Amino acid sequence: MKTALVITSTISLIAGTLAGQEFHPDIPRAWADKDVADFEVPLAQRDRSPRYMTEKEYYALKVRTIYRAYPVYAEGREPAGYLESLKQKEPEVIFDPSKLKTKEDWIAAGRIVFESENSFSPATDPPGGKKVIAGRAKYVSKDGIIQGFSPRTSYIIRKKGVLEVGSNSCAACHTRMLPDGTIFEGGQGDQGGGIQQPPSAGATAEQIRKSKDQFWTLVGVPWLQPREEFDKFFSELKRAEGNLMSTFARQGTSLTHPPHIPSLIGIADLKYLDATGLVRHRSIGDLMRYAIVNEGLDTMAHYGDFQPTTGTTPFSQEAGTRFSDEQLYAMALYLYSLKPPPNPNPTDDRARAGERTFQQQGCPACHPPPFYTSNKLTLATGFKVSDELRQTVDILNLSVGTDPTLATATRRGTGFYKIPSLRGVWFRNAFGHTGQADTLEEWFNPARVSPDYEPAGYHRGKGPIVGHEFGLKLSVEDRTALIAFLRTL
Repeated sequence: MKTALVITSTISLIAGTLAGQEFHPDIPRAWADKDVADFEVPLAQRDRSPRYMTEKEYYALKVRTIYRAYPVYAEGREPAGYLESLKQKEPEVIFDPSKLKTKEDWIAAGRIVFESENSFSPATDPPGGKKVIAGRAKYVSKDGIIQGFSPRTSYIIRKKGVLEVGSNSCAACHTRMLPDGTIFEGGQGDQGGGIQQPPSAGATAEQIRKSKDQFWTLVGVPWLQPREEFDKFFSELKRAEGNLMSTFARQGTSLTHPPHIPSLIGIADLKYLDATGLVRHRSIGDLMRYAIVNEGLDTMAHYGDFQPTTGTTPFSQEAGTRFSDEQLYAMALYLYSLKPPPNPNPTDDRARAGERTFQQQGCPACHPPPFYTSNKLTLATGFKVSDELRQTVDILNLSVGTDPTLATATRRGTGFYKIPSLRGVWFRNAFGHTGQADTLEEWFNPARVSPDYEPAGYHRGKGPIVGHEFGLKLSVEDRTALIAFLRTL
């Protein structure tokens, strides 16, 4: 197994005359009121579009210091006296913008921000318990270090003698392992169990109550489902079945229709972010704002008269803290620099035949090269677009018939779905908005639209993977060739 972490960001992008030159970044004010006002597409029910804290309120929060993290070892691999030795260490600050001189420095610092944990709890041995450590077994390096960036796999020292474990880094969801064991950042996360589950059988009444409160804060949409209806629905909700890899019911989405985790590689070329095209990506400042929202600011927003919480959630930073603009800018530069790992799929005769099929079937209408996306939004089933919205959003005026839940019945629901880029599908899985198709072969399998179909990806029982029926009527030969071509992108 390859265990070295593949980071391509500082190899190919920063070269030639740029290398070593002093860099003077023009860092935008990430949370300026004038920019926050229009960086998101309105929600499907426009009067419920989020109102965030003001610029003044945001910048009154304390900037979070990023301290050095220390590795967690697989069971039985930890050096003798390791935890006691960590307790003797002084806290070490590892993000200091005053020391960043070149663009390479800023990108390397952005990786630190991307990997930094921003929620903390007292350390246990092992952190998170044996079940968590066992679940990361495939991410163990030759020297026994767990490398998977899953929550609760880093020790943090913020005060000498006090050992904590961190969670909630960006890398936790956006790090992937290839079949050969290569780990790379920015890819679609491949961890299993990526959906927040209702309590298991045998949970106490108090545990069930707390779960209901937590999930209401995370995904409640009272203008569509009042709290009493949500509680009844939650009580009857079955635990998920099937493969949960690469899906995640994060805040503002859905317990029953969790979105797949996106790959961040190539994000610089995308005009909209989030599966529902929630965020306009017009500049590096918009990407910085997107990071702010996804670190929990959206759970403190007002959706009409509904505010999910005034405090933190499992997806928030440490209470009362924020990223600095320098941290956000560095992380955005890092994300822009990411490159995919070497593609092992050959452009052979079969792939070239698949490219011809791709052209003949009209796929470039939505997925034109070089980005293999038109960078437009498509309509969710049943959504009607206002004339005003047509003036401000790039719309392909059709619906491909996929399940509309994420786009119309969540706090991230704009009424649209983003046309995704097909680049990098060779290392991705969880196809479809909710990750129900585990492979490209399944996505192009005509049987997936059958009423009694059982998806191989995320599912809570039998049922079709509806919509986007393009390619389902191809011959087996043409379908195989098309998939071979897509895997070269």
